[in-house]
Amino acid sequence: MEKLSEDFKARQKPVARILVAVSAAMAGFLIMMFRLIRKR
Repeated sequence: MEKLSEDFKARQKPVARILVAVSAAMAGFLIMMFRLIRKR
């Protein structure tokens, strides 16, 4: 059980980084879309 929790903690960090990167990319994409819509 102890080993599993250690494994889980090791795995959580890269997953959190991926989530942050994806959310940042989504925010940037949405901002670009809004700017394109406003230009028209």
